[in-house]
Amino acid sequence: MKKLIIIGVCLMAAFIFIKANGKTEIAQESVILAFGDSLTEGYGAKENEAYPARLGSILNMRVINAGISGEDSRQGAARLPALLDEIKPRIVILCHGGNDILRKHDLKETKQNISFMITLMQNKNIDVVLVGVPSGLFTDADNLYDELADEYNLIYDDGTLAKIIKTPALKSDQIHPNAAGYDLLAQNLAKLFNSHFKIADR
Repeated sequence: MKKLIIIGVCLMAAFIFIKANGKTEIAQESVILAFGDSLTEGYGAKENEAYPARLGSILNMRVINAGISGEDSRQGAARLPALLDEIKPRIVILCHGGNDILRKHDLKETKQNISFMITLMQNKNIDVVLVGVPSGLFTDADNLYDELADEYNLIYDDGTLAKIIKTPALKSDQIHPNAAGYDLLAQNLAKLFNSHFKIADR
């Protein structure tokens, strides 16, 4: 009996180790959807310099740019369902809420809108990668993004946009990256992808 208990504990430990160190396998042809506002659309840079285009080149995968400048989280929550049905992505990179912050919207409502988006995607078995948006020019990602990442157990980039916003050489204006800034975001997202996903054909 004692030996069986020891074996059981060892097997459980091995399972935990595999789960902690394993990666989600995705097919090379999987579609990645980049969903958001001007930070996703690539305002301040050329179309091929926006982070979705750069990320697609780095990963050698299809990354669809679904960013709309000026969109707030309420509008994004209304737009997303039909887009998911049309594109059927395997992974969504969600970078939203920046316009809510700029326009001083009630961030409780912003969090609810983003929660709706995340729940919608997870119910469709879509992996969500969350990008935290700073609450000011010299601040880190707003707390609502940390809370959402914890609550929904998301893959999360909490620092790249904050670094870009704090670095004049990476910006095209006060709040938007330039080509170098978008490239940094793409490079860091690629590192996150390589840490959490294994592309089946590689």
